[in-house]
Amino acid sequence: MGSQVFSRNTSWTKEQKPHTLGILCDPKHPALAHFPTEYHSNWQWWDAMSHSNAIIFDEIPEINPIVRVIDDWFKNRKTALLFEAKVGKGKLLFSGIDLHTNLEERLEAKQLLYSLENYVSSDAFNPKIDLKEKQLKQMLKY
Repeated sequence: MGSQVFSRNTSWTKEQKPHTLGILCDPKHPALAHFPTEYHSNWQWWDAMSHSNAIIFDEIPEINPIVRVIDDWFKNRKTALLFEAKVGKGKLLFSGIDLHTNLEERLEAKQLLYSLENYVSSDAFNPKIDLKEKQLKQMLKY
């Protein structure tokens, strides 16, 4: 993305949004199989980044996000847009991206949702990380 989108620094802009520097992901991850991407933010991520809240997981370092948000160097929190985990007997794909509002006008979000739905419906959806319900609730306090 252009410099105005993801490369600002909140210490220089008096906490003006955006507060992050882009994303990192594994384009070969099966959750992104139907969402064309590189390992970094590009135009297809503009919608997701504009309709999301980063998930802060500072207290759960074992999480390896599918889509990691690069936080501002001034705060340097561990943040994500998408991650997966086992919780109890269930499996969870957690998204900080709004994948429901106005999808007919948000084609990138619609395609990302399609990719994620295909992933969770497949045998490939097998999270490696086990979270306790307490840990999940801790993350939701933000």
